[in-house]
Amino acid sequence: MYKLEIVTPEGIVYSDEVYQTVVNTADGEMGILENHMLVLTNVIPGKITIEKEGQEPIEYASTYGVIDVVGDKVIILAEEIYEIDKIDGEKETKLLEEAEMKLETEELSEEERERYEKQKFRAETLLRILEEAKHKVG
Repeated sequence: MYKLEIVTPEGIVYSDEVYQTVVNTADGEMGILENHMLVLTNVIPGKITIEKEGQEPIEYASTYGVIDVVGDKVIILAEEIYEIDKIDGEKETKLLEEAEMKLETEELSEEERERYEKQKFRAETLLRILEEAKHKVG
């Protein structure tokens, strides 16, 4: 068991002792158990799965951020964290459409292109997570 904290600019979203955390990073999906090696890497949009012994896993959807694994403490600092059933599908669809439209324009700076590609990936990922959750329930 180790201490997990998930923090956004609005404050602490989750703080408790956990058995395992699975998170999407720039290097791929990472599972973190007790006594994990030191890690500091980027979090990318995806699902965060938190496992506590004898309980159903807790799942959140995350956007971009950083994960810091130090000894017996793991901190995920994220721009946004959502309970999966609270993802706003309409908002994400609009963000996806906006990004796709902007990316079709050839007159974007490198910085703008990168921003819209990140926006597109974020929206696609959150919509996929929302859709998967609907199929589990339905």
